[in-house]
Amino acid sequence: MSMSPPSVLIVDDEPLARSRLKALSERTGLFDRIELAKGGREALEKIRKLQPDILLLDVDMPDLSGLKVAEFCEGLVRMPQIIFTTAHSRYAVQAFRLEATDYLLKPVKEALLREAVKRAIDSLERDRIDREPDLDQRLWVQDRTGSLQLIISDIEWVEAERDYMRLYLPGRSYLVHQSMRSLENQLPDSLFVRVHRSAIVRRDCIAEVRRQGRKKFVILHDGSQLSIGPHYADRVISAAQTGRLGGSETVTE
Repeated sequence: MSMSPPSVLIVDDEPLARSRLKALSERTGLFDRIELAKGGREALEKIRKLQPDILLLDVDMPDLSGLKVAEFCEGLVRMPQIIFTTAHSRYAVQAFRLEATDYLLKPVKEALLREAVKRAIDSLERDRIDREPDLDQRLWVQDRTGSLQLIISDIEWVEAERDYMRLYLPGRSYLVHQSMRSLENQLPDSLFVRVHRSAIVRRDCIAEVRRQGRKKFVILHDGSQLSIGPHYADRVISAAQTGRLGGSETVTE
């Protein structure tokens, strides 16, 4: 099944350039949703909040350059396809080092924009297909009557119990005789984050990241509270602040 039309965020500090790119994007008929940002910093906020599929990204902006925005996107679990739009050709090498889909010189021509967007859509489709096996990946566990397969994406969190790992799923749990490191290697990083030496959590199960004094912990949607280990705090907080968790984008006191 093919993917639905993508969303796009147009980032440019010049009002006329933004308006023109919006009009061209509408004329292509390729987008489901078109959003605008007036500069790099606003773009970061909207990328965290909206998670657009494609960026039409100006390079030379006074508050934060498009290259810096692209570097930020490299840290996201689901990086948007980036099409740079600029009046200067000198940034092309840097742009393609950041794995840009295309690099369009202003004034952008509709035909070239259409071609670039179609390439971006093709890349998004390939990424979607590549991710699908992870979502249906299985894990064998034992229960009282024998063995059964769990769909990995059904696991909400994992907690160490001595030499065993307890896998929590909605309404039930299972023990597996396996090391935390071995189990972590089987759980896709796009779905799970390790929060402690003895705990791994599915990202979209996290409702909040909280801090009380020196202690940090995550609160899950079911109300469970898990400590964040000191070696994992930076990773979890960074994921929260860049929208890579399922709940709050900020750490609250």
